[in-house]
Amino acid sequence: MRDENRRNLLKSGGAMLAAGVLGGVGVNAMASEHEGRMEGKKGVHAVVVDAGEQGICATCRFWGGIRRVSEDKKTVYCESIGWCNNPDSHNYQAMTTPVTGPMKSWQKWEAL
Repeated sequence: MRDENRRNLLKSGGAMLAAGVLGGVGVNAMASEHEGRMEGKKGVHAVVVDAGEQGICATCRFWGGIRRVSEDKKTVYCESIGWCNNPDSHNYQAMTTPVTGPMKSWQKWEAL
C-alpha cells in the first residue's frame, strides 16, 4: 500500500469515527432530556428503603453511603454503595449495598 493511500484511509477513518462519536453524544443528550424521574428523588436514581427497616446498612448509623431521608422521615433514598464503619460488624471497612443485612451490630441512624 502506498503512503498516499494510507494517509487518505486514516483521514477518512478518523473523520467517520469523530462523526460517530459526536452523533452518539447528541442522541444520548436528547434521550436523557426525556427520561422520567423517580418520585421524590430529585432526578437521581436511588435505592428506596423503608426507614423503619432494622438490621440493614441503609438505616444504620455506621454506614457511609450517599443517602438522604424523606421529609416525613419514612423513607431513605440511597444513591450508592458505602463503607461499613462499624468496628463490631463482620463487614467493617468493606463496601456494602444499602440493603446488606441483617446485622446484629446494627444501630439506628440518628437522622431517622
